[in-house]
Amino acid sequence: MKHDRGLTLVEVLIAMLLVLVACAGALALVARGRAAQRTSESVARLEETTDAALSILVEELRLAGYLGLAAPGSPVAGASLIGTAEAPGLAVAGGCGNSLAHDLGSPVSAADGAYRVSASTPLRCSAGPNGRSVAGSDTLTLRHASAAATQAARGRLQLETSLRAARLITDGTRQYGDRGRIHDLEVGVFYVSADSTAQRGWPSLRRKRLVGGTRPAFQDEELVTGIEDLQVEIGLDAADDQDSAVDRWVTPAEISGADVARAVRLWIRARSDLQENPALDQAALRYANRDVPREPVRYRRQLSSRIVELRNLQGSP
Repeated sequence: MKHDRGLTLVEVLIAMLLVLVACAGALALVARGRAAQRTSESVARLEETTDAALSILVEELRLAGYLGLAAPGSPVAGASLIGTAEAPGLAVAGGCGNSLAHDLGSPVSAADGAYRVSASTPLRCSAGPNGRSVAGSDTLTLRHASAAATQAARGRLQLETSLRAARLITDGTRQYGDRGRIHDLEVGVFYVSADSTAQRGWPSLRRKRLVGGTRPAFQDEELVTGIEDLQVEIGLDAADDQDSAVDRWVTPAEISGADVARAVRLWIRARSDLQENPALDQAALRYANRDVPREPVRYRRQLSSRIVELRNLQGSP
């Protein structure tokens, strides 16, 4: 009788080695595929984050200085310079500062690298949600009438405007009749917080927003999480030339009173919520007056920029 010959121990070991090599190769391919997918997902999330933040800011900037039927820069009855007492009956709660909402002569203002309204004006209400703003990030304050007309309402700071006049109201009364139109006054102070509502230590773009109720007040709200820096540059047109083009870009601290603001350049830096393993070699970032060195990071970053022409400021084309 003839017996079949079985596998020797050496042959079994060689077969097992080949299987292990094949499995290792397959696992390596899977790991590379997962890493590529993770990178793509991280980049996509960063793009969505920066796009969302820029969309909000761009829309608000395009409206800055809009006064309904009244021409941009028109005097508004009841308006007052920031830091001064608010007119009787027009007081705003929230503790952010006197006439923060009422300084309609300054529809766009910014503070360079600080949680302030401007270099000379503090923002007296604390950053949300835990009182910690991101050091070095700019603060941008915008004021304008709502894009759409609305009904007069008590407890809301509103603008009644006509082609010849404008006034602030909170009591819902109208004086201009059929010639007038009512708009809510929209005021927002945009800043970057070191925390988000859901997670301490996770940065977010936030806003102190003027709202209504029993009386006008500033309310803190979260806009986009994952934003770790906001920088603002102002495009100035020299007052002594004949064109209306931007001649130079400056930080908010470098604005000259003689020149005319024509545009705003926004810089948004976002941070991914997906951890890199191993650490990513992040390239150096230079923008506005910020210089972020090249460094290994656990969370991918993305920098985006947008230029917005100011159409509703006095003196703008």
